[in-house]
Amino acid sequence: MDRSQPASSNLMDIHERLVADILTRYRTLMMLATIQSEGERINEKPEAMAITGISMKMEFDGLYSSVKELLALSRKMKELWVFGALGKDPGHEAKDEQIESDVAKVAALLGEVEASGMKGLAEKYGGTWEPLTDEPVPGAPPTGANAAAAPGAAPAPTTETPGQVKA
Repeated sequence: MDRSQPASSNLMDIHERLVADILTRYRTLMMLATIQSEGERINEKPEAMAITGISMKMEFDGLYSSVKELLALSRKMKELWVFGALGKDPGHEAKDEQIESDVAKVAALLGEVEASGMKGLAEKYGGTWEPLTDEPVPGAPPTGANAAAAPGAAPAPTTETPGQVKA
């Protein structure tokens, strides 16, 4: 296989070759099956019938092997699609990183718009508003993830039963 081309194009080339081979062999089989009914030729001789029979057997064997190869290729493509890298282009990770970056920018912009609206609403009614942050407020009791990290804090409740060992 040429490694400069993506694997999917090589697989499609193999697929197209196998389909063409199957169609050609089927056409040949149909021609061989009807060769004795041609009007102008006399194909009743045992030699002609034997040659036709052998040719049909060879074409059928070729058709059978091509169908087996096509089924194996189909299975391989399904495995690559489910478990492998089929359908992923070389710039897949770069595109994902760009999308994540764009999503973060849009989320920040929406957060700013929301903060501006909330601040205006709070000031309209004589209050103040500040966006939530992840930093703990000094003097406030620790909550959530900050509770476990706080010195002197009570241990977090567990769902373990007595005698149960953590894995």
